Formats: sequence, structure tokens, C-alpha cells
Amino acid sequence: MATAETSQKTPVAARTGEQFLEGLRGDAREIWLNGEKITHPLEHPQLEAAARSMARIFDLQHEHADEMLAPSPDDGRLVNVTHLIPRSKDDLERRRRAIELTASATAGMMGRTPDYLNVTFACFAGRSDVWARRGNEQGAANLVAYQKEMRDRDLSTTHSIMNPQVDRSKPEAEQAMGEVSLHKVGETANGIVVRGARMLATLAPFADELTIYPGSDIRPQDGNYALSPMATPGLKFICRDSYSKQRSAYDYPLSSRFDEMDAVAIFDDVEVPRDRVFLLGDTEGYSEVITDTGWRGHIMHQAFTRAYVKLSFAFGLGHMMANMTGVVRFDHIQEKLGQIWNMVELTRSALVAAEAGSSMDEGGVWYPDDRPFLALRGEMPKWLPYINELLQLIGGGGFMCTPSLADMQGPLAADIAKYYQAGGADAERRIRLFRLAWDYIGSDLGGRGELYERFYLSDSYRMTALAYTIADKAFPESLVEQFLHD
Repeated sequence: MATAETSQKTPVAARTGEQFLEGLRGDAREIWLNGEKITHPLEHPQLEAAARSMARIFDLQHEHADEMLAPSPDDGRLVNVTHLIPRSKDDLERRRRAIELTASATAGMMGRTPDYLNVTFACFAGRSDVWARRGNEQGAANLVAYQKEMRDRDLSTTHSIMNPQVDRSKPEAEQAMGEVSLHKVGETANGIVVRGARMLATLAPFADELTIYPGSDIRPQDGNYALSPMATPGLKFICRDSYSKQRSAYDYPLSSRFDEMDAVAIFDDVEVPRDRVFLLGDTEGYSEVITDTGWRGHIMHQAFTRAYVKLSFAFGLGHMMANMTGVVRFDHIQEKLGQIWNMVELTRSALVAAEAGSSMDEGGVWYPDDRPFLALRGEMPKWLPYINELLQLIGGGGFMCTPSLADMQGPLAADIAKYYQAGGADAERRIRLFRLAWDYIGSDLGGRGELYERFYLSDSYRMTALAYTIADKAFPESLVEQFLHD
């Protein structure tokens, strides 16, 4: 595959994996894991592997430069296409292909790769007119400038969009006397000062910057908390347990590589530069940002492209296990595999339909038809956990027949080779496949992945109800109406 430097002969802004890692080495941060303070993730054995997986993603864009890089509209340097504001159907299709290549590198297991926020901020910047409403012209200009910085520096950016779970029955301004949720506490000559906490900052140890914006509707009484979005250094991150413990990649092929980590971000009177504040205290304005910038359709374009890859991976696991052990001949196994394939194909079809029905929005940004995405948004949080159950039923007791690499190399290697073989593979291949599938559905990382898929696009019931609420009901009603009159 030709690289950007060798085939394009064009200056490149997109970073390599080594450049990404150099950024981590030079950016001392405060990460707390198991009571230990960590300033550089590459220096910790439970964080290093995921950092190097992220580096692999940055290298990928150079290996597939023809598909993943395009000229910046400002200076012509090559940037990742997920940073670009789409202006045509071809732009959407090319962006989707870049997202698919990124997701394939991790089998869809890393949900917060940089393309997620790249797409978000390109969409926001493309509709800066929405941000500029009600006298927020400076905030809109800040946003546009920051999106260009993200693009030209090829930042790895993450976000933290929810306040801690204290008492959701109360407005956030009233929870724990208003001292837990992130909030503004003052101003300086150069910016604002914020205090409080946010969850969950997925990818925090491996991100260059953190952005903050509400992940759901804001109530008017929570106006002082409507900080949207910002990126700032000097934060504390408290991580959950690492699922990338010092274990063999043979034994844990996914969790040893792809634990993107989740953390609570604590802001201890952090000063946010004024040019990093894009919207402050305007709850009505933030609601319009979510509805009028096209964010919903664009982020679902990214999310369901990754989901398509992850579903395809799960289908591959089920298909290969069934064939390896011979259970594929049973019709009830074929039915389970058929269910997984249905999910894969419906997701692929939704992506194709969204792009085929895309059009220019009123701000000049090319917008995917979001109707198939709205249908998927309620179903995907149900599908991915259900696939785990289907894979359990397909693999059965085979998941327990998985000796470790140490066993494979130990005194009983000959017995393992004899008694762990399958009709379609030798013992090593069988064990590797079933360990891979177990890491997907049953390991620490597998359990985290199921929880993540259930909630990261919001609750399934809320999204299903929303789909009904905003659905175009004219044609269905007309079909009924014709029989209600003589």
C-alpha cells in the first residue's frame, strides 16, 4: 500500500504512530490507577499496550493514505478525512471507509478512537452559524479555530459528557449541594474557572485533549453547568481497574491490546482559556446545537460504521467456531448465525441507505439521511449484548476447553494436542479461536464492552421512544384514514 509521503509527494499534517507516542511522552498528566500516580502512560504496563494500539491507528492512515487522507481546505496538507466537513455524498462515503478501516484495526473493540470526536467537531464547525446564535459569535469563532487545530495537529481528543451519579432525581445544580457536578466557580482575565467532576472520560490516558459538553438535555436550572465544549490540561483522572493486566496476547488477544480505559475527570479549580470556551450557560443554545447542527446524523454515521465492523467480527467468531466443531450442521445453530448475519446486513444496509438519501443541509454541510440511524439507535444497544448470548450458545462448553499458552508449552503439550483438537482444526488453532471469542464475550474487557454498548448512545428505551416521537407519520396515517370515511 502506498504511503502519503511516497505516493502523494504532498506535505502531511496527519501524524504517524511514533509522533502520537512522542506526544504522550512529552505531555505529563495526572492519572491515578490502583492508588498509583502515573504521568506517562507508556511507562505503565497496564496502559502501554492500548497506547501502542492507538499508535497503530495513526500509522494506519499512512498505510491507506489514498483512502484515509485528503488535502486540508486551508493549506493543502494531507489530513485525516474524518476531520473534514463533508460537502458531497462522495465525502460521506469516503469518511465511512476511513472509519471502517480504523475500526477494523481493533475489530470495533475501541469505541473512542479519534475519528469519533473528529466527526463531531467537523460537524459542529460546519454549522458554526448555529453556535453563533444569541450573540455567541465569539464562541462560534473559538469553535471553528479549535476544530482547525484538531485537524492540523491531528489530535487524539476525547470527551467527558456526564456528571457523576449522585441523585438523578434532582437538578444537577442541587445534587450534593452543587459541589460534585462540574460547574463554573469564577472568571479570570484569561478565561473561566471550573470545579467538579465528570464521567466517563474514555481514552483519557491516551488523548491529547479533553472536551466537555452535556451528553443529554439540560434543564434550565442547570444553566451554570452548560460548559460546551472545552479542552484543557491540568486535570486529574481516576481510572477503573485496568483490563490490560500483564497477560499474554495469546491468552487474552483483545484485552491485552484494546483496553481504552474509562476514568472520572476531576477539575480542581481549573482555568479554561477563554478561547477554549464555545458556549457558556446557554441551555437553549445547547439544545439547538444538538438538533440543528446535524450532530445526530453525523455521529451515528461514525458509530454505526464501527458497529458494523464489530458485528461482522462477532459473526466471524460464531461462523468459525461452528464450522471448527461441526455444530454448523445443526439448524438451530444456523438460525443463531443467521440472526447475527441479519444484524450485520441491516447495519450495512442502513449505512448505504443513509448515504444514498443524503443531501445538503441549510448550512452547506452534506448530511446523511438519519432515519435508518434512528431505527438502529434503539436496536443496537440490544443487538450487541444479545450477540454475546448467541455466541455462548454456539460455543457452549468449548469456552471452558481453553488451556493457556503456558500449558501449551508445558509438559502436557502432547496431551493437549491430542485431546483438544477439533474436526476442523488442530488443538492450537481451536484453543486460540475459543480464547479469542471468550475474550470478546466473557473477560473483563468483554463485560465492559457489553455495558459500553448498552449505554454509550444513551438508553435503548429512550432512543426507541425518540424514534417514534420524531417519525414521519403522514403516510401511515393516510393509509388508515382512507378507510375511516365513506
